[in-house]
Amino acid sequence: MSLKLFRTKIFLKEYQKLSMNDQHYAKYVAYVTALLTNQPLPPEALDHPLKGNFQNYKEFHISGDLLVIYTIEENYLKLIRIGTHAQLFE
Repeated sequence: MSLKLFRTKIFLKEYQKLSMNDQHYAKYVAYVTALLTNQPLPPEALDHPLKGNFQNYKEFHISGDLLVIYTIEENYLKLIRIGTHAQLFE
């Protein structure tokens, strides 16, 4: 069963400000598609649960310092934030 996609307002704002190259965009699309279809992400995505203020969320890496914070709840893949470590955690 596929999940439905939900993007928060802050995610949409952060996404619009990004300038992803073609390789990063392709990874973003592939990883989101995998999550929507309940497939595991590849090891290079470094998918893992978060701690602290984001303890109910997970993150995956599009590149070394570009990551997406997300959660899966009630048949929805919810994209919470996107950006660098500095933008999201400081």
